Amino acid sequence: MGDIDKDPKLAALEERLSQARKKAEPEPERVSANSSAMSAAFKLGIELVAGVGIGVLIGLTLDKWLATPPVFLFVFLFLGFAAGLRNVIREAKRMQDQSDD
Repeated sequence: MGDIDKDPKLAALEERLSQARKKAEPEPERVSANSSAMSAAFKLGIELVAGVGIGVLIGLTLDKWLATPPVFLFVFLFLGFAAGLRNVIREAKRMQDQSDD
């Protein structure tokens, strides 16, 4: 058994096997970079949709409560869109500043 542990051919084979295993492993940075970019895109989309949705809910509630035509619906729809767009722009700038660092 002592001869097998000291065999240079076996040691060279072990070294080549370990190098081949390292090459076969996926790079964790690429996987995390793709998933973080995807999550950032979803976050930006949700920010915009949430602003519009909240604006519509507020507008519908006010129209129903005050028994008015859909005046408040349109007002708060545009306000919600503006707020959502503002949040998207602010978040995009924050992500850009982080990537520059």
